[in-house]
Amino acid sequence: MHAIINQGNGKYYVSQVFGYYRNISAIDDYQRYVEGFRNPYYVVWDTEKKCLIKWLVMLPNTKYLIPQILIVEANQDNWIKDENGEGCVNFLTKELIDLMVSTDNQPEILLEKCRQTDKDYVFDETPEIKMKSDIENLEWASGGFHDARIAEEKLQDDGSLYLRFDGTWGCEIEVWFWGDLEYDSSSRHNEVYDPYWSGSTIIMQDGFVYLIDDCGMTVEEISQEYCYFKAKHMKYRIIPKL
Repeated sequence: MHAIINQGNGKYYVSQVFGYYRNISAIDDYQRYVEGFRNPYYVVWDTEKKCLIKWLVMLPNTKYLIPQILIVEANQDNWIKDENGEGCVNFLTKELIDLMVSTDNQPEILLEKCRQTDKDYVFDETPEIKMKSDIENLEWASGGFHDARIAEEKLQDDGSLYLRFDGTWGCEIEVWFWGDLEYDSSSRHNEVYDPYWSGSTIIMQDGFVYLIDDCGMTVEEISQEYCYFKAKHMKYRIIPKL
């Protein structure tokens, strides 16, 4: 698993993610609900890749829910997790992580193990959707396009379609479609429908990639009531925002 760590003011970096925990301790149901949003954190590299740190999922000290970490590669094959999705890579434990982040002298043998598991990863700023894992990565980074809005739509000279989404939590997203392009976004560009998406579905079928503005969709269900995009190729770029 890898993520964009957003430091604010246009500064960010990409790190492997080594753990995820929620730290929910409240007994009251409402307080547990609040802690479920406010307390979760990921365990990641610092900016110089010298030590592990805890990084809160949401920006602290604000009443708004603003993500400050964006998962861009979601694979957790080497993780051990509980029924709540909390856990870490299989050579660490929560107790060991807590001990490491509480000291300035983290064990070099463990840091080197972290570096070795991360050494072959190359961050692709504009990945193309080619397989199921690519769809999963975009769904994690975009939050399923929840609250997204098409802020810019342009058919380019080469026949490709460019989209820029805003409203997505913690980022804007650029998307390109090309190859036997077909689309209809009219339902999001009139006074009848809300321009903001509640969710999305990305489908690969019969050599095409589809992006549809609703959850749990199938190709057969697409109609004029939906905003959809279809092409042989689709790629995207995540632009962190705070």
